[in-house]
Amino acid sequence: MRCLWFAPLFIFAITSALYAQEPLITPETPVDYGILHQWLHSGDPRLIAWAADFARREHDTKIVAEMPPLLEQWTIPHAHVGDGSQIVQQRAVAAVLDTLIQENARVPIPAIDAVAELFPAQAAILISRLSLSESRGTLEGWTYGAMGSWSGRTLARIASMMLAKDPGPSRGFVASVVATSEEELQITVSPADRGYGGGVGGNCGDSCGSTISPGWPQIYAYALIENDPQANEPIVVDLDGDRIVSRRIEQNSAWGSCHGIESLDPSTRHRLIAHWLGVNEKDMSWQTVERFTIVWTDKAAYQQKLGEITEAQRVKLHATVETLRQRDLLTKDEAATIAPRLIVNVRCEIDPCPLN
Repeated sequence: MRCLWFAPLFIFAITSALYAQEPLITPETPVDYGILHQWLHSGDPRLIAWAADFARREHDTKIVAEMPPLLEQWTIPHAHVGDGSQIVQQRAVAAVLDTLIQENARVPIPAIDAVAELFPAQAAILISRLSLSESRGTLEGWTYGAMGSWSGRTLARIASMMLAKDPGPSRGFVASVVATSEEELQITVSPADRGYGGGVGGNCGDSCGSTISPGWPQIYAYALIENDPQANEPIVVDLDGDRIVSRRIEQNSAWGSCHGIESLDPSTRHRLIAHWLGVNEKDMSWQTVERFTIVWTDKAAYQQKLGEITEAQRVKLHATVETLRQRDLLTKDEAATIAPRLIVNVRCEIDPCPLN
């Protein structure tokens, strides 16, 4: 089984306390605010993790309140998988984030920004608890990561779904989605005695966490699950029944899912446009992939039919743009200059192909 690491490698500005003799700590160790405060600010990843663990189990609001400012102070290095010192750093960060999530703490944008790149699931959960007036700027920034790293693509998708419910007065987000959406025409040129067909497929993923070292508390990771009919975990975002939930996982336990997050791609952009049009995606006048067959008679007839097909689809795409303008989701200038991209792919099933 191939393991995908959801908890990233992180580093603190740590002191020599990291290398000091480690006191034995168990869930039954007597603690008070002073001890937990000292552990949380010690720079020792193991002690920070224990402080977070006790604060979560004992619902210590004072310690929990000290965690978001601590997040803002941490910096992200160029980590390397297998670096033992950085593995323990990320465990501590994961423990702090778990406590903030489980205690339903309100975490401000700067703290979320500090961890978003390497802890996208936790960042998505935390930002979903803020009002759109607070999170809009950050969510708009996340949408620009659609072509970047895995975490960037995940956050771009989450942000697009959150913003879709209220695109805002600037309307630039709607324009960007429309301009980067596309429809693909798959045109088959065949002789009169041959048909055509097609199919779709899917994929699944598996994950396993790192081994928890002796003397550490249980560490939890988070994953985002999309449209799993069996899932009953907390909802991060739901747009027209397209539902993404968060799953809390013991970091040292193997798990797998066939319901990972889709990227912000032609298919998911198509769903956003359907939402703004107020229709079911399947009822839209155009789909992300449209298939046509042109039966070959001669080149002139082929060119005429190809032209009719492409022009009919262009009309549908421009009608979508005009409807969005009428709904005040696009400006007049935007509607005049943007449209979903139309891609035409032609496959010839005649040998030799008369198009060559």
